[in-house]
Amino acid sequence: MQVDIITPEKIFFTKKNIPMVTIPAIEGQMGVLDDHLPIITFLKPGMIKIGEKENQYFFTTGGVVDFKSNFLSILCQEIYSLEDLSDKKIKELSDRAKKKTEKINSSDKDIFLSFTLLDELKALQVK
Repeated sequence: MQVDIITPEKIFFTKKNIPMVTIPAIEGQMGVLDDHLPIITFLKPGMIKIGEKENQYFFTTGGVVDFKSNFLSILCQEIYSLEDLSDKKIKELSDRAKKKTEKINSSDKDIFLSFTLLDELKALQVK
């Protein structure tokens, strides 16, 4: 399948002949293979795994996924290669998420996604 990861600023990743992608769908971890049923779903914060001979891992803060006809489009608010995700960036993302959880006017969705982001960032720091 062809996989495109796109942010508002740029095309972050594009590659053909990817055998499998694992995404942090809002419903839970989801594996997408060639000829998967068409789907559109939301991403929650977490790891995206591009399955190849050597797997590639990316961290996203959320977004939307669209799969049809062996084209997987992952539209992300923010995405980072694991090699580029520094302790400083993890702290910045954590601080931003903590502020959202403390705001009185934050929606339930924002609070859920912020706590999920915090949990995922803590898991990254442990590894």
